[in-house]
Amino acid sequence: MSKQYAEELLNKYREGTCSPQELAIVESWLLEYFKTSTEVITEEEFFQAEDKILHGIFDVEEIPEPGFFKRWLWPAISVAAAIVVVFSVGTYFFKKDTPSTYINDINPGSNKAILTLSDGRKISLTDAKDGALATQSGFEILKTADGQLVYKAGSKRVEAGRTAYNAIETPKGGQYQIFLPDGTKVWLNAASSLKFPSTFLDLGERKVELSGEAYFEVVKDKLHPFLVESKGQEIKVLGTHFNVSSYADDATIKTTLLEGSVKINSSVILKPGQQSVNDGSMISVDQVDIENAVAWKNGEFMFRNESLESIMKKVSRWYDVDVVYQNKQAGQQVFGGTISRFGKVSEVLCMLELTGDVKFKVEGRRIIVMK
Repeated sequence: MSKQYAEELLNKYREGTCSPQELAIVESWLLEYFKTSTEVITEEEFFQAEDKILHGIFDVEEIPEPGFFKRWLWPAISVAAAIVVVFSVGTYFFKKDTPSTYINDINPGSNKAILTLSDGRKISLTDAKDGALATQSGFEILKTADGQLVYKAGSKRVEAGRTAYNAIETPKGGQYQIFLPDGTKVWLNAASSLKFPSTFLDLGERKVELSGEAYFEVVKDKLHPFLVESKGQEIKVLGTHFNVSSYADDATIKTTLLEGSVKINSSVILKPGQQSVNDGSMISVDQVDIENAVAWKNGEFMFRNESLESIMKKVSRWYDVDVVYQNKQAGQQVFGGTISRFGKVSEVLCMLELTGDVKFKVEGRRIIVMK
């Protein structure tokens, strides 16, 4: 690795513009340099380390992306300030204080949902035993051991005008997977619901209604388009993979396409890697990081220049907690990083606190955000 390239990486690091791979390279250099040092260093010592890196002491060509949660802090550190370097899983954080210890910790969400049948019966999927739950429209409804609801295809045809609808709803702190009668697979996020026909046989289209967030892998069927309705928006597909976030307390609907093609409100067509944002009056389309959009489905919280207010909404839904702000301005701070959704809430809060700019207090099922 050339000195010029190393210098470019270090400059990008200070500016906060490193890619995940570049970030891993720079941080591995710093970890190597300080591995025998005391934890408390001055910023002058930090720049000395940078100088030695530029003189070719370390030559790192390829390093896998580490697990990290980081907020860019460099501009906020004064020249004279002493900083603490905290090492954790191949990365480090600048911080001013020790993160809080939470006595009242809260477990993460899990597979929890309520299935409502067309006759009004409600089945708690959390408590129901694995196996057959009911039969409707010639379809057997099954619960699997790994937290999935499956509609096993049958041959009974539905009389015109007699379509029966079912609904599955996850509470705050819940998620669930469902195989619809046509084989389409849906991941339902916390505090979400999906209404769908108990069979798609003899129907000209496959229409479902979504509230909250879901990821769809739609089975291809050119003769029967798949429609998703949510908060006045309609998505039309033939067969594709996409994510829709349409919570009632969010000002916009975000639709992210991973593969295939979708049409929104008969006017906007998305290509893979694009996300539409519908605020009710207009729809904008941008190229986005699709991993960020579906991180929840893959068991992660992933934030990219996201406000604390937006982050805490996700925390609230997944951990089934209320969030209170002592200072409204605290919610405007911007963070970035990745962390598992399956740790206790203290793990997420501690990672955020490592910046030293925000503090949290947990009281029962309420999180208080303090500046």
